[in-house]
Amino acid sequence: MKTVDSTYVVIGALWLVIGMILGIVMGASHNFQFMPLHAHMNLVGFACHSIFGLVYRQWPAMKASGLARIQFWLFVLATPVTLLGLYFTLSGGPILPTIVGSLGLLLGAILFFVVIWRARNTN
Repeated sequence: MKTVDSTYVVIGALWLVIGMILGIVMGASHNFQFMPLHAHMNLVGFACHSIFGLVYRQWPAMKASGLARIQFWLFVLATPVTLLGLYFTLSGGPILPTIVGSLGLLLGAILFFVVIWRARNTN
């Protein structure tokens, strides 16, 4: 997947904007019920996606891995599932989407580790 690096960074930037908007709305309304959601948007959404993209850019051998595409799609799709699930959970709704999404994120992080591990001896 040739553009995994730049696509990750673009998605990270989008999550940054969404997370900041939520933070501004919370601050303006003095309602901080969704502070954990705001934190997860910025940490999982912005930080993880951006760091993954920068690592893929710095370490081109990782992009050649067959797991790179799977890791990308798993993490990118699990993020909104987790965040929507967290929204529902914080609103008193079901916790299952949060759990399912979080397990997807964990699996995506494990695959990221595997991709790095396999590429560790290449330039």
